[in-house]
Amino acid sequence: MSRRPKSNSGNYVPHPRYGTEPIPSGYKVDEDTIRRGHWRLSDDRIFPETVLPANTENQNYALYPRKYYVDIERICRTCHRPFLFFAKEQRYWFETLRFFVDADCVFCPQCRRASRAIQRRLRRYSDLYANPAPSRKDLMFMVDDAVFLVEHGVLKNLSNVGAMKNRAAKAIAEYPGLERLCAVLETARTQTDSTQPNHGFGE
Repeated sequence: MSRRPKSNSGNYVPHPRYGTEPIPSGYKVDEDTIRRGHWRLSDDRIFPETVLPANTENQNYALYPRKYYVDIERICRTCHRPFLFFAKEQRYWFETLRFFVDADCVFCPQCRRASRAIQRRLRRYSDLYANPAPSRKDLMFMVDDAVFLVEHGVLKNLSNVGAMKNRAAKAIAEYPGLERLCAVLETARTQTDSTQPNHGFGE
């Protein structure tokens, strides 16, 4: 029995290369055959018209390779929006990058991009924070990274960020990013205070 889904066209998180629509491949493979091509496809929402044959010799697997790639509907674990894990993207993952074939894509393109940006800026912030003699440019980067990381809930120790802000203010007091950092810290502290339990005995 066919389990072909209706396209969620227009509602998928856009992929920067492949867009938001299933991509027909021109290959004709029976849906049940596609699903038998790898255990992960047994219950997934797939688009059979997008199927691509796999080159299993280029795959990294223990027992069972992926015989086919097919556009798959996924729900992002972070933002909970639907997105497509494209057959062409899978072929790149499993044959060029040689990710293990049982790996899965669980975050949408936008959340993946945001996660990479967070990791990149966190590494830079950490390196600059540990530098005992940062340059003016380093301090500007550190202030900007702190704004970004506090806004994304990554830097939890606001006292350390505040100390860094005071340190930067002595050297780059004219830098506009400091004003933004002050505002972000104030918002974060207010939100933190509002979530703390009230141990008072009344007003």
